[in-house]
Amino acid sequence: TALLNTPYLGIPGIVNFIDVRTQWFDAGVKRAIADGITQVVIIAAGYDTRAYRLGKPGVKFYEIDLPHASKTKQELVKEHMPADKYTWPEFIGADLSKVTLMDALSKSSWDSTRRTMFIIEGLVYYLPPQAFKKSLTGISETAVAGSRLFFDFLHLDALANEIVMPGLETLLVAVWNKGEMMYSGIDHRPEALRCLLKKFGFRLHEVLDAKDITRRYHPHVQGWNDWQPHVSPFFGYVAAEKVLAPIKRQETITE
Repeated sequence: TALLNTPYLGIPGIVNFIDVRTQWFDAGVKRAIADGITQVVIIAAGYDTRAYRLGKPGVKFYEIDLPHASKTKQELVKEHMPADKYTWPEFIGADLSKVTLMDALSKSSWDSTRRTMFIIEGLVYYLPPQAFKKSLTGISETAVAGSRLFFDFLHLDALANEIVMPGLETLLVAVWNKGEMMYSGIDHRPEALRCLLKKFGFRLHEVLDAKDITRRYHPHVQGWNDWQPHVSPFFGYVAAEKVLAPIKRQETITE
């Protein structure tokens, strides 16, 4: 852990980033359920455990992932998490680069007339910019007013090397060594995020940076060291609410 947190060789704050990010998404789901939302859609679910940890009677979770990943997870869940002890999500194997979100959800029990919480965790920065916009388009075409969207993202100015943030270069190399790339950064300024989300019928509720999320979930931390931050500083967190009816495909903004 000490080496991981060194400014020049490691990725300072990455372990705490995973912790506070999980707490932030969890809090969003809990709040949505408390406010009467009974459907939670997790896009690129991976090994997400919220259905099992946060499930409530009357609340349905839908986990969307690539077919092979969804199949693998279902096998693990059946083996280790019996249905008589845990609330299972509804698994949806779909490649959203080939089918729309609506088409994927239409094969499940998801109800298009009810408010839904949409979660995109740990994915946006791995998508090319146009693929991320396609994801927003899919959610915009699907979500009724009052639905919510939570996602984390990589700061555009950091990814574009306009500013230097400790650990980012190491992270990019580590990701590349795994055969992947981080393609997308987003302008983290609130006015830019409001403009982006407005195109897809959403209103920005909050945007947090590393300092904000540290204050909220690790209030014991005093002060901030820019070169050895408590939480990796190049990630941001967005919560938004749908304020318009689903946008028909021919009306979707593609710019």
